[in-house]
Amino acid sequence: MIRSVALSTILLVGCGLAQSTWFGGISILGVVPDLALVVLIWVSYRNGLVEGPACGFLSGLAEDFLSASPLGFHAFIRTAVASAASLLHGIFYVDKILLPIVLGVAGTLAKAIAAGALHLLFGSAAHVYSIFGKTLWIEAAYNGVISPLVFLALTPLSRFLVTERGRG
Repeated sequence: MIRSVALSTILLVGCGLAQSTWFGGISILGVVPDLALVVLIWVSYRNGLVEGPACGFLSGLAEDFLSASPLGFHAFIRTAVASAASLLHGIFYVDKILLPIVLGVAGTLAKAIAAGALHLLFGSAAHVYSIFGKTLWIEAAYNGVISPLVFLALTPLSRFLVTERGRG
């Protein structure tokens, strides 16, 4: 379990760094896909309720240290999204296209809801999405489109990123 959490967290931090540095060239109206979120959803869905939120918290904490956000902001959001995805572990069969799209879009919406909850608690210090704004919906669509590709790319890494309990 520790090995899969550590490797997943390293992968998530790497994805976060990649999306903040290299993904500017593929932005749509200034919005880039949240690759780290999609990878976190896959890790959480495949592993279950212990490993997924642990990876979400650790990678979110690393993102907090690397960004200008308040400490704990991304840790809370990533943990909340990972917990939601982990609850679906073993309930649905992962087909190759439809379920990854649904999980990518739903994960983005869960991220927006968690950010909104933090905004209600702490005011303007937290970034919030507008439900009527284009940014949320472009990001949700973008994450939905890349999710099947990311899920497919991560499948060969299952033996490193998924615990024995998650494979069963």
